[in-house]
Amino acid sequence: MHEMGMVLNIVREAEKQAQMYHVNKIASLTLEVGELTGAEPRYIRNCWPAATENTILDGAELIIKEVEGLVTCNDCKFVYRVLEHMTSDLRPDCPKCHSEKWTLKQGRQLMIDEIGVIDEQGDQ
Repeated sequence: MHEMGMVLNIVREAEKQAQMYHVNKIASLTLEVGELTGAEPRYIRNCWPAATENTILDGAELIIKEVEGLVTCNDCKFVYRVLEHMTSDLRPDCPKCHSEKWTLKQGRQLMIDEIGVIDEQGDQ
């Protein structure tokens, strides 16, 4: 399960950011997960408790924003969800002009979008 490695990297990055800003406790972490990354949000959620145990993220809420895989057709400029419009041999097929030439617009990101912290009074 490669999601555990991903989650451990996310935890390390969040800890680095927290240290840089002198944060002692993280209450929540919002993660953007593109559908073209190969990462499964449910597996990320399953790994979260073990990966955050005994860290400043222990008990933090994990919020996942799933991001559709969108491409722009290079010929007609139509934007479409690539996984919904594939040829039988799994190549993108523009639903408007049937071109197989495209440019990725979004959907390959796996990134921290927001970190919610607890201040010294315990407020978020």
